[in-house]
Amino acid sequence: MSAPATPAVPAASPAPAAPASRGLHGLPWAVLRLHRGALLVALAFVAAGIAALVWLHAAGPEAVRSLSCGSPDSGLRPCLESTTTSAAAEYGGSMSTAATLIAWLPFAVAVYAGAVLIGRELERGTVALAWTQSVTPPRWLAAKLLLPAVLITSGMALLSLLYRWARSSGTEALVDEWYYDDVFRALGLVGIAYTLCGLAIGALAGLLLRRALPAAGLAFLATVFLTVLGDRHREKLWPATDRTTTGSASELTNGVWQLENGVLSTSGQRIAETPCWDQYGEALAQCRSQEGITGAYAVFHPSSHFWPLQLVETGVVLALTAVLTAAAFVVLRRRHT
Repeated sequence: MSAPATPAVPAASPAPAAPASRGLHGLPWAVLRLHRGALLVALAFVAAGIAALVWLHAAGPEAVRSLSCGSPDSGLRPCLESTTTSAAAEYGGSMSTAATLIAWLPFAVAVYAGAVLIGRELERGTVALAWTQSVTPPRWLAAKLLLPAVLITSGMALLSLLYRWARSSGTEALVDEWYYDDVFRALGLVGIAYTLCGLAIGALAGLLLRRALPAAGLAFLATVFLTVLGDRHREKLWPATDRTTTGSASELTNGVWQLENGVLSTSGQRIAETPCWDQYGEALAQCRSQEGITGAYAVFHPSSHFWPLQLVETGVVLALTAVLTAAAFVVLRRRHT
């Protein structure tokens, strides 16, 4: 009698492979979850900004029409009344407020980056949990900066374009000049550059101080200092136009960013003072002859210098942003690895 066959033993199934580390590509999701509250606030701000700027674009033509005047039977405002109307004043004031809010966003970003994005995690020690899960400190910092940078660039670009669009629906008489500090930063690329620099400043402050509130204060002050420095020296970033005329300086400086003006003497000397400014007609000619004035001069930036000034300042601020970001990684490597 033959022995019963031994039942075949099924081959052992291979052990399931350990889940691969998500690495850097998993960090953006973690950053979003950790800072979803701030993300919702930012989205709400951008949505409110979009709605306000769309409304301003629609209100622009009505504000322009309110400046028109005519006879009583024309349905227009009588020409003898003041040229400032409620619609025009509301539109102009709202455009100024919009420019200020957009231009001041770098301060909010710097405070958030210093206090919440970096400083709070280092102060509480929660960052150590991420660093023990196959995430190196440099990769952690890269994810912390990259995702906010993308969102900041997108949001600022959208608000800047909509602000320019809303501004175009009115007239130059109702809005601030293009060279006003807040307007200049809200209109072009330089506002995005300052906001990204605020992010880098906040991150560096958080890594240096490792405490939320001190980092927020330092980041805010540093960003304000940088912005004021840019506003004060902006006029020097591109060669200004220098013109002379045999008439008055007002013939040269209408609608431009006026840097300097004055009169020319018979010897060709430039005099910054403007004698005879309150004289007209024959009295003006007599005063100019007595003072030895032969003409006037002006140094200014015309509106055609807007983009050259924007591009140069944007390049300078982005270069500084790169330096500050590199400094943040150096501080991280030396203090936290």
